[in-house]
Amino acid sequence: MENKIAAPSELLAISRKVLLYAYLVLPVLLTIVLVDMFLLDSRFLPHLGVEALFSPFYIILFLLPHIIASFFSFFDRQYVRYYKKHLFVYLPLLLTGTALLLYYNFVWGLVFFLLNDIWHGVRQQVGIGLILGAKPGILHRLWTLVPFFVGSVAYVYIVHPSAYLDAIVPYISPALLIGEILILLIMIAEMWVSPAHVRLYIFLVSMLFVFSYFFILTGYIFLSILAFRSIHDITAFSFYMTHDYNRAKGGSLNYLYALISKVPIRVMLLTPVLGILIAYLIRASTEKLTFGFSIIILICMSHFYLESVMWKRGSPHREFVKVV
Repeated sequence: MENKIAAPSELLAISRKVLLYAYLVLPVLLTIVLVDMFLLDSRFLPHLGVEALFSPFYIILFLLPHIIASFFSFFDRQYVRYYKKHLFVYLPLLLTGTALLLYYNFVWGLVFFLLNDIWHGVRQQVGIGLILGAKPGILHRLWTLVPFFVGSVAYVYIVHPSAYLDAIVPYISPALLIGEILILLIMIAEMWVSPAHVRLYIFLVSMLFVFSYFFILTGYIFLSILAFRSIHDITAFSFYMTHDYNRAKGGSLNYLYALISKVPIRVMLLTPVLGILIAYLIRASTEKLTFGFSIIILICMSHFYLESVMWKRGSPHREFVKVV
């Protein structure tokens, strides 16, 4: 079904500089690690392990807000009609399967969620590379698959080490090191074949993969994931804020934004404010439930699936977003 609301002739565009500036988080986190290691005798290391991922601070400010914001555009009758198979057939099947896995074996359900999160994060960053002008093809696919493999092997071992046979464990570290070397080689090749204006972006994304590995290697697991998440959030919010603004400017009736239209905040600011507020409410209402984190996982899985279809070339969402 075609989208009946035409995009306005002059779209508010996302500046590629915003997508590049997001990577400034990497030297900041690296500085934190180096200061803690060499000046503070690793004082904060015990607090920056995988357990920090379950903290309310991380969930409310980093994990949930952009995920919640991604649902706002679906309070639109035309979007619901366009994505109806995904919303009412494929998504319920995915959530049912995930819920059953979490119920019968929560740890394996957590691993399944984690693998989807890694794939989602890697795909977003390398996918934006295509929007910016990176050359598609086998190199680009390898630029996606190798970091996904490295991240999956590392994080599964951190979360559920018994998932690996004892005979495989000694080969994990060498495999990760080889994977990082391959990432650097693929980066060089991808930069070589891509236009000059996108080479810095390719370099920065690859450095995200390398820095993430370094943080894991030094034991700062939380910072490894925070690096991915913070860059992912900045990028995602720039897309959702811009999309929702342009969609409203194009004349669409979004029932959520119409309901709160009297709030004296522009749509561009309302998107992140609502995302953070609803994230807080979800965390507060699920905190004391034994299956509270399972609910959060299902919300995240919904986001992973919907974002895999909503930003495809030719989708209504893409019509309302451009990068300059």
